[in-house]
Amino acid sequence: MPSASSPTSNSDSSSAAPEETAPEADASTPLGAVREPQRLHPLTLLLRVGASLPALAVILLPTLQNPSSENVVSVVLSILYGLVALPAIILQYLRFSYRITPQQIVIQKGVLRRQNRSIPIERIQNIQIQQNLVARLIGLAKVTIETAGSSATEGSLEYVGLSDAHEIRQAVRSFQHRSAPEADVEEAAADETEAPDSETLFAMSLPRVLLSGAFRFSLFYIALVFSALQLVDPEAIVQRFLRSQGRIDQITETMAAYPVLTVLATIVVAGILGWISGVLIHLARYYGFQLWLDDDKLRKRHGLFTVTEGTVPLKKVQALILRTNPFMRAFGWYELEVQTVGMNVDEQGHRVIAPFAQYDDILALAQRVRSFELPEAFGSVSRLTIRRRFFRYTLALSALLLPGAYFWPAGWWHPGGAPLPWWGFLLVPLILGWALLQYHNHGYAVRDDGLYIRRGVLSHYLWILPTEKFHAFHATASLFQRRLNLKTLFVDTAGAAAFAYPEVIDLPAAEADAQLDRLYGRFQALYRTRIEALTGAPDTRLDKEERPHLPVGDEAPSP
Repeated sequence: MPSASSPTSNSDSSSAAPEETAPEADASTPLGAVREPQRLHPLTLLLRVGASLPALAVILLPTLQNPSSENVVSVVLSILYGLVALPAIILQYLRFSYRITPQQIVIQKGVLRRQNRSIPIERIQNIQIQQNLVARLIGLAKVTIETAGSSATEGSLEYVGLSDAHEIRQAVRSFQHRSAPEADVEEAAADETEAPDSETLFAMSLPRVLLSGAFRFSLFYIALVFSALQLVDPEAIVQRFLRSQGRIDQITETMAAYPVLTVLATIVVAGILGWISGVLIHLARYYGFQLWLDDDKLRKRHGLFTVTEGTVPLKKVQALILRTNPFMRAFGWYELEVQTVGMNVDEQGHRVIAPFAQYDDILALAQRVRSFELPEAFGSVSRLTIRRRFFRYTLALSALLLPGAYFWPAGWWHPGGAPLPWWGFLLVPLILGWALLQYHNHGYAVRDDGLYIRRGVLSHYLWILPTEKFHAFHATASLFQRRLNLKTLFVDTAGAAAFAYPEVIDLPAAEADAQLDRLYGRFQALYRTRIEALTGAPDTRLDKEERPHLPVGDEAPSP
């Protein structure tokens, strides 16, 4: 469990934290959670033991491969697993409890280090329900709790019954609407099932899911295969597969005789495996994807092995992101993400609401989330960014190749009489081309309704940042930018990810300052308009001459 953020409290002690006096529950409170703490489902023990079995298999692998008296360490570790891991799983289960009140969700856990976490109901952004394959078979679900402004999951109930998971989400929503009229409370209580008048905004069929994976590339399964090879003898596997040691020797000799062909074949095989990995990952993640509009929030459900259900309140959407890659872009395919106040760590700060759709469909869906009008043209950054990127990437390449060329063994491959790393400098023209592509793909536009930024080559982003969601304004310059009179313009919004910021990089300094003032002026104008609409006055703050004057220096009274 990650450490609590500011809206929550987290107290640790060596013994169990005392139970708080629970407020009186009304008759509609589910699970009896207000009156007494609740435990996780008993089958949680079975799932946790199953999750620990791969570690046990790794411990026993040397013994299974070579049963002998020399593998004493594996046997000892296996015994320790039974004496330590299993009791720890049981104790963690017994020492975990949760309680839901109209004001907060209280989670208590810990064996040696007791934790008591309180999550205010009004700060909860989303209650997400997840079911992996095993949990679905036995009717369990994992409930994760996200709060506004948090960079991680605030609370997790792993696992409860599926019906209990839906009742927990229903109870939280009912408590959040308890101050609303009775009709609104009844609407919130009925929110767990898709209402007949809910509008389906987007859905993906199985062919569309497979097609979306075909446009992606992933090295996940390649890394998984190489990790597995570290635990087994790959030569033994190859021998069993080819059924002939002579054929293995023939392949080895061919690879040594044609090293360039071997490299190309390796790249092709890696590309095919990466393509297959992309298809499989998208199939597992987005199978059965559905997005529908339910009153003032988006609801989505997707997943093959792990089914995930979640909501995205429209008022919490801070920015829209259109994402694509060169292959997808050539055929008009895009992905639509939204940035919300509560960050979903599984989706790296963005929530995907349309994984794969044509550009026009993406724009139409984005308009349903937030009204905007794309600019007809984007402004460019300074051409000096090409030179800056070219020198930066060339220096990085030199730092990699020069040590390799210096220490290259004499007996290794020397094409053309030169150590192989020297040939890496043939990539320098490609670096220049890469810098040019980054320049041409980077642009921005400042409009009355917000800031629009596009950037990226292999992963191309288009950010749509509404004016009313601006939080902070920055115009920064690094040491090298200052020498070229350049700056980076950045507008911060709530819930922004820690990667891929919507920055306008390498603007001329004067232009960056002017655009910063322009954005801030439009934000202030919008702020004053809303204040006037709410209060009937241009601004609720006092004028400068009306503010209290605090004595300083010689004006301060003597003691």
